Amino acid sequence: MAANQILESVNIGRTKELVFAGDGVRLAGQIDYPSVPTGKQTFPLIFLLHHAGCVSRSGYEHYAQLGVEAGYAVFRWDKRGTGCSGAGGRGSTTQDAVDAYEYALEQPGVDRRKMVIIAQGAGTGLLGSAYGLFARIQQPYGVVLVANMLDETAVQAIDSRVQIVVGQNDWNPWRRFGQAACEAHLAAYRHGASFYVAPEADRMLVDPRTETFHAGAKRAIREWLESI
Repeated sequence: MAANQILESVNIGRTKELVFAGDGVRLAGQIDYPSVPTGKQTFPLIFLLHHAGCVSRSGYEHYAQLGVEAGYAVFRWDKRGTGCSGAGGRGSTTQDAVDAYEYALEQPGVDRRKMVIIAQGAGTGLLGSAYGLFARIQQPYGVVLVANMLDETAVQAIDSRVQIVVGQNDWNPWRRFGQAACEAHLAAYRHGASFYVAPEADRMLVDPRTETFHAGAKRAIREWLESI
């Protein structure tokens, strides 16, 4: 199994396939809704901001799983050149992500005031450098930084409640990109921040003992989503 891809079966109530415009490129994605009793009208929303590489949205089903289990709708999409999205040499991948974020907020059955961004790896760097573009559309209610790449200074760009989740064996030291980044964010804001270090997990939170998404990391993210 590739180290940057984790596949799980997903217990989703309803899925809607989507096509939308990026920065000069056609993008594709989906929104997954939880299985809930009839009558619930809106859900908080998770927007996935992917790591670098060629993995499509199918490689993020484990986040869809924990999101719907926590009662969230989950928006995931194929970056340009992956999955069902088009490819193009012109245009900004950052603007693609901002366009996808705006489109996610327009979907029916979501509470845009309760938007949570889960960013992974290079996605955390993108979010840190372009946070104002996302916040101008809608201030995130919360942000989860997985395999965080924002140090003590860069993390202060995230003006929202934050959870940082890193693997013990990430090549970025967890004491700086987990503990110290969390402490710096707490010192800068009153939103609240926490961090979790997944024992023995690698950068993508794969547990080498099971070769699956780290159970402790999954539990920590789900509990944080439910708590907010």
